[in-house]
Amino acid sequence: MPVTLNNLTVAEAYLRLLKLRGIDYLFANAGTDFAPIIEAFASAGSDTNIMPEPILVPHENVAVAMAMGHTLVSGKPQAVMVHVNVGTANALCGIMNANRIQIPMLFTAGRTPILEEGAPGARSGFIHWPQEMYDQGGIVREMVRWDYELRDARQLEAVVDRALAMSGSTPAGPVYLTLPREVLAEKIESITFADMASMRPVVAGLPPSDALDEVAEWLSEAKRPVLVTSATGRTQAALDAVQNFAETFAIPVIPFNPRFVEISHDHPMNMGADLGKFLPDADLVFVSEAIAPWIPSQVRPGDGARIVHIGEDPLFGDLPMRSFAAHGTLAGAPAAIFRELIKRAKVSDTVEIRRAKLHSEKVPTAFTNASDPAEMPTPRQVTQAIARICKGALMFKESPALLDDFGLDAAGQFFFAGAAGGLGWSMGAAMGASLANGRQPVVVTVGDGSYMFNTPLAAHHVAASQAIPMLTVIYNNCAWHAVRRSTHGMYPSGHAKAAPREPLTDFGVDFDYVHMMDVAGGYGERVDRFEQLVPALERAMANLQEGRQALLDVRIAAGRK
Repeated sequence: MPVTLNNLTVAEAYLRLLKLRGIDYLFANAGTDFAPIIEAFASAGSDTNIMPEPILVPHENVAVAMAMGHTLVSGKPQAVMVHVNVGTANALCGIMNANRIQIPMLFTAGRTPILEEGAPGARSGFIHWPQEMYDQGGIVREMVRWDYELRDARQLEAVVDRALAMSGSTPAGPVYLTLPREVLAEKIESITFADMASMRPVVAGLPPSDALDEVAEWLSEAKRPVLVTSATGRTQAALDAVQNFAETFAIPVIPFNPRFVEISHDHPMNMGADLGKFLPDADLVFVSEAIAPWIPSQVRPGDGARIVHIGEDPLFGDLPMRSFAAHGTLAGAPAAIFRELIKRAKVSDTVEIRRAKLHSEKVPTAFTNASDPAEMPTPRQVTQAIARICKGALMFKESPALLDDFGLDAAGQFFFAGAAGGLGWSMGAAMGASLANGRQPVVVTVGDGSYMFNTPLAAHHVAASQAIPMLTVIYNNCAWHAVRRSTHGMYPSGHAKAAPREPLTDFGVDFDYVHMMDVAGGYGERVDRFEQLVPALERAMANLQEGRQALLDVRIAAGRK
């Protein structure tokens, strides 16, 4: 039934409408533009179910990441609000990630009051002049699906419904809505909202039948097919479809830069990340939700291979340049497409021969023990220990950790969401996911450089204030090793590689990060030797079970695997 509200402000009506449309949280970093929003939340008193739950987040990057993490688990878009243009700028890195990994999100910001005087919400402080811009939305326009400014109370429902529909439409992504303070402060005598949104998102369907038939014929004829996937496994239905497809036709699956569990760890068609073993000889290559399915300067398919791209936007139209060959493009929901190909393609005589060969070639992931327990652990040893000790926790990767070493077998267990390379998303995303799942324990694996990008003081503050059981494991090599590796790749015999201390990559200062827990009220421990690793993880997990956060500062040798 329609909902009628009387004698309230636009801010109150807006928050009530968000709750009606299924938004559970408003992750917020407040400023002077928030006064009507704060008053609206306070007006609800103890009636906390009529508006989204407000979460104070001390940095915008963490706020956006929390909304991302919640949606990755719940599938429901959440709301973020930041302070005018400066908050928008601080949040932009996170919005880039959300855009590239196709996360729906209602990203909002206040707007400097339009009126200089004469109305509730008009300018009342010095900062209201220097913060005004000609085009505040221009800060984020390339990275959002839609942007608009709320101009009148009478359009409130239409604006929110369109924002959520645009955000959720295929391919999904964040939208940006600015909220002037005078509009939020305006009084409304009465307003009525429909119980259902007036607009629904566009949902991915199936490609044309003739396109499916053509690719099915290619598959029936193929002798050496391969599937490269990066971000297909965000739901269990999609993961099941990939696995059934691979099993039916004995197709090796290569999770390349996997964002999720793309195929179960123990699945017979999971061939790990070794593109070089399968790609050059393949005669048919399926590329599923992979923005960059291989690095052409390192490995590529042979000249005679047919290449088929599958996904909601298989050619990634928002990228200026992406020249991977596409002899076939199947636009739609990958799960539905794989199910259709199973129906349409013939299982040839070569399938069982190929299956037997792949089974014989599959190498199980080996557990790596230290030759000397007193040595620093390697990244793989750290990850494999986490996999053994932290079972049942959700895993967030912003570190050298490899998906294979986690040994996971279901969707929703692993997330690598920094799809735009915007470092500093993992701690916020983990906390948002934990909130979406009833405060389920979460584990963040993060390099020491990425840890600093996470604005850790802000992140630990939220974990403490919301009692989120988060374990942060820092893979600490006192450097930006990814930058170092890239430099050595370009200049293998260069001066940087020979330098005793490489410029701009070696941190030079050895921070003892465990003391972050002194101020956050959590458990912290430093690990310098392999023999300390498992007991430290066990102690950390015990603290999570008590509802506390924990941090392990694990020292790893740079360059070791």
